[in-house]
Amino acid sequence: MIISRGDSIVAVYNEFGKPYALKLDKQQYGLKIGQQVEVIYELRHPEKAAINKAWGYWFIVKEMAWSFGIFSVLLGVAYATTNKPHPDALAEQLSFKEEVKTKYQ
Repeated sequence: MIISRGDSIVAVYNEFGKPYALKLDKQQYGLKIGQQVEVIYELRHPEKAAINKAWGYWFIVKEMAWSFGIFSVLLGVAYATTNKPHPDALAEQLSFKEEVKTKYQ
C-alpha cells in the first residue's frame, strides 16, 4: 500500500512479519496514496524491492537507449555494405547463370 510518511511517499509491505518500506517518486505516486501496488522482491533480500510495472522495471530507459543505439549502428552498417557494392561483386552477380539441375540433384 502506498502511504505518505513525513516528507516522502513509500510503499509499505511485510515479509515474515517484518515491515519494509520502499521509497517512491513523489511526482509519479503522489496521487496514488492509499492504493494497493504489487511489490516484487527476492525472498533472501526483501529490502531490495521494486514496484512491478512494465516501464521502470521491465523496460529501463538506459537499456532502451542502448538497444536503440546498437540497432541504429547495425542498421547503418547493413545499409553501408549493401548500398554501393564493390564493382567486382556487382559484375559477378550480373554475369551469373543458373545451372540446369535435374529433379533430385
